[in-house]
Amino acid sequence: MTEPGVVFTKDWVVDLVLDVVGYTVDNDLLAGCVVEPSCGDGAFLGRIVTRLCERAKRVGSLSVENLKPCVRAFDLDDASVSASKMTIRRALVRFGLSENDSKTLSDVWVSQGDFLMANVPAARWVVGNPPYVRSSLIPREQRKAYCELMSCVTMGSDLYVGFFEKSLEALTEDGALCFICSDRWLQNRYGSRLRAFVSKRYSLDVHIRLHGVSAFEDDVSAYPAITLIRRGAGRPMRYMECRPRFSLSDVPAAERWIASGEGAYRSENASADVLRPLSGSGSIPLAAPEKLQLLGDLASRYPRLEDAGVKLGIGIASGCDEVYITEDPDLVERDRMLPLFFMRDWRAGRREATKYLVNPWNEDGTLVNLDDYPRLRGYFEENEERLRRRRVAKDHPDAWYRTLDKPDQSLMGKEMLLFPDMAARADPVYSDGSRYPHHNCYWMTSSEWDVRSLGGLMMSGLVEGYVDAFGVKMRGSTLRFQAQYLRKVHIPYADEVDEDTRRELAEAFMAGNRERANSASRRAYGLEEAHA
Repeated sequence: MTEPGVVFTKDWVVDLVLDVVGYTVDNDLLAGCVVEPSCGDGAFLGRIVTRLCERAKRVGSLSVENLKPCVRAFDLDDASVSASKMTIRRALVRFGLSENDSKTLSDVWVSQGDFLMANVPAARWVVGNPPYVRSSLIPREQRKAYCELMSCVTMGSDLYVGFFEKSLEALTEDGALCFICSDRWLQNRYGSRLRAFVSKRYSLDVHIRLHGVSAFEDDVSAYPAITLIRRGAGRPMRYMECRPRFSLSDVPAAERWIASGEGAYRSENASADVLRPLSGSGSIPLAAPEKLQLLGDLASRYPRLEDAGVKLGIGIASGCDEVYITEDPDLVERDRMLPLFFMRDWRAGRREATKYLVNPWNEDGTLVNLDDYPRLRGYFEENEERLRRRRVAKDHPDAWYRTLDKPDQSLMGKEMLLFPDMAARADPVYSDGSRYPHHNCYWMTSSEWDVRSLGGLMMSGLVEGYVDAFGVKMRGSTLRFQAQYLRKVHIPYADEVDEDTRRELAEAFMAGNRERANSASRRAYGLEEAHA
């Protein structure tokens, strides 16, 4: 059975990674060590050994002593280590080495163990496909050990972050790292330390985004990219966005553009350009270069969402929905029952379904006195043991019956746009404010925009492009409509958009007509039809 986080890379992708990092027979492969941090069944090692032997044969140095220092590989799994050693032996025998010499080299080159805890030699090249394991699947004590060893790793980091840091630290002055790996670290919160670490001492030289491309033998949920990082800060990034049909036949032209490192590149299955260097810990937009250019133009001309009179927030998290959320409007005193909007119910077609928050808060943000609400007191006391087990109750023992979040009562009765946490498209929902948004539902109000007109703008492809470029995608190209990404959106001031366009936006939103919303949004932004 495949170990968690292990996926096998297709041969043509392995070759592309090795070409990009410069591990080619035209270079002096015997002048440094190549490190493979998670070798699996040897997909990379087989290609590495073939190239190394071809180079050694070309210069007359094909011997055990000359080859010994040239490769180091690691894997946790005994079966993977055995498979990698066998792959190496077969490759060496093909080049004329004896079975005994081949075994000697494979035993020297491949070690069983945790790369993140190992002594790693200085590396001129680090290549491979590090395991993609979510932080929640890593044992807590193991995560703590990684955090103590590495500055970029947090308790919430996925495993591959440690592989980047450990590998970069091993590079020689002329060294380079090239992984095929998730590129979420360039955009999400847990990647901020790694972004700062890389931008201070290294350059992200090449980034080939393979989202949707068939790069692995099995389907994977983590969107991959080929990432080349070298020592020395400040170099621009050669960025390529590949479409799902990108394949082996597209590689030669892509490599020619990478080698030139100049100007824009467009083909049927890819587009590329040279972007600014990675700088600081902030997230960076990633999308087709032509889309990045358009979004950058809009950002230069229009304010961010919140500067245009729009307020954002997230719905309430109770900290114990089983106790605080009910469908019974008469469970306790009526004025303690706060109607809730559940995006899950709405999207499932249960649009009239109403749930309630058993609300322990006064309108001024203070907790109610339970003596004033005997039914509320009785209900909370029935569930007191469970509520007191929560962290928030332990931190506030005198307020043990409080919810995790505090509702913002000013939202009630106010028109809002509501966004699901995850969706394939930008589909905001209109709310008249009669129900308070639940957690995993993001809300948007405005003092300047009519929310219906704003809804037409927010469902447009232009605004969706911001979320697509700045946010991490989930399986099936699902977008994350979280506040941190919505805040990246730039829009016009409402009074700078003519009345007819605002009316068209509102009508498009209420009709759910994306084509009309797109057309009206282009007018609102002052764009020609050519930008559609």
